[in-house]
Formats: sequence, C-alpha cells, structure tokens
Amino acid sequence: METVRELIESKPVGLITVKPDVSAKDAMKLMDDKHIHSLLVYKDERLVGIISSSDYAKKVLAIGLDQEQTKVQDIMTPHVSTISPEATIMESMQFMASHGFHHLPVEEDGKIVGMVSWSDIMHLMLN
Repeated sequence: METVRELIESKPVGLITVKPDVSAKDAMKLMDDKHIHSLLVYKDERLVGIISSSDYAKKVLAIGLDQEQTKVQDIMTPHVSTISPEATIMESMQFMASHGFHHLPVEEDGKIVGMVSWSDIMHLMLN
C-alpha cells in the first residue's frame, strides 16, 4: 500500500461527522462509541472544522469548561488542512509531522473522501 487512497479504502469505518452546535460532551460520546479520535465538523453540507479528543482535553477538561454547554464550534479547529488521495503514505506522514497533526482529512475534487491518522499509519506499518 503506497497511497493515501489505498489506505482510506482499506479502513472499515467511513467518515463520521458532527454539526457545530452539538455539545462537546455529545461529540466525545460519538468519538467513544465509534472508537475514533476526531470528527469533521459540517454545517449545511460544508466542512467548517475538525475536532479531536485532544482538543476536548485541552479546551474543555484542562480549563474546566462545562462539557454540556460548550459547543463543538467553540473548541474546533476552523481552518482544516487536507491532503490528496494520490499522496503517498510517506508524504502524509511528513505533512502531519511538520504541522503537528494527528488526523488529516483527504480531499478530492473539493470533497472530503476520507481521513488518515497516525493510528491508521501505525496499523498499516505493523501489519
């Protein structure tokens, strides 16, 4: 397996998304239920951000915010970087490492078609 496309096509779970007005608590429950660590945030079928379990830990738990009153839009990262499905696994690793990302949406023709994470890459390398 060499490309990001091959990696995302091999994943058992598709894209899991959330709306910006969902509570941080509900977003974390969804991540826990799906055994994932990030969610893409969509409003009116448009990508507006990304939220991860580390965002929750740093922006809700560490500060002591109310997890039911805090909305995804309050703690998400609004400017989302993406990678092409034709990028190599090595290119995705270099991009994530250089930007400090743990999750990277895959974009093709203006549409998000998948997500690659460090966990995905480690799983790939170990099998």
